[in-house]
Amino acid sequence: MSVVSDIVARVRSMPSGQAGPGNPTPRPVLVFDLDGTLFDNGPRTWRILVDFAERHGHHALRSALDTAPRQRLPYMLTETLARLSVTDAAVVESAAAYWKSRFFSDDDQQHDVPIQGALALAQCCYDAGATVVYLSGRDVPNMLIGVCQSLRAHGFPVGLARTAVVLKPNFHDDDLAFKKSAFDFIDTLGTVVGTFDNEPANSNAFQERWPTAVHVFVNTQHAPNPPPLHPAIVAVDDLT
Repeated sequence: MSVVSDIVARVRSMPSGQAGPGNPTPRPVLVFDLDGTLFDNGPRTWRILVDFAERHGHHALRSALDTAPRQRLPYMLTETLARLSVTDAAVVESAAAYWKSRFFSDDDQQHDVPIQGALALAQCCYDAGATVVYLSGRDVPNMLIGVCQSLRAHGFPVGLARTAVVLKPNFHDDDLAFKKSAFDFIDTLGTVVGTFDNEPANSNAFQERWPTAVHVFVNTQHAPNPPPLHPAIVAVDDLT
């Protein structure tokens, strides 16, 4: 049985009603990150770089993008640009500024695509009675609308009872500290049975908080110099 199948089985084995006098067992809860976990944001970066190259007349970059991969791109933009033979410091700086102005915004999230198996997993667990929490380092002021539009467009359960979208209140807030600050709220929703994240530090924090749950590290992309992954955490390449 795969780890994904194991989590689905756990959800199905638990009572699905809300905790209360007649039902003291809280409902199962699943916690999902977005970037690099449920969604591949590589196409978002690809589209932004295409627009940058066209707007600023970087013809070699524009041509290189036509044959470049659009998914599973490196975490660091500089590495993506280096693979496209863009190493001139001034161009890299200009591209990074343009990318940052677009990447962390509502509109360009429409280019993200679900990681293989992500939609089926989230929908299956929701249909089985789990509460689905989208816990992301994206921020409310710049990205909330795009998050909800993207989730809805791809068919994820969102805006419904037993779903929650939990984002940073401010762009500059530290991702890990923010996620830890949400733990108490998540515990009010039920019993966490599984978490999914692409950052080892986040997965380790989940493991520490909810040691009896199944914690899944989605090995797509992550920040440089990550801490060692806790040995109990399961690493996967996708969500099938």
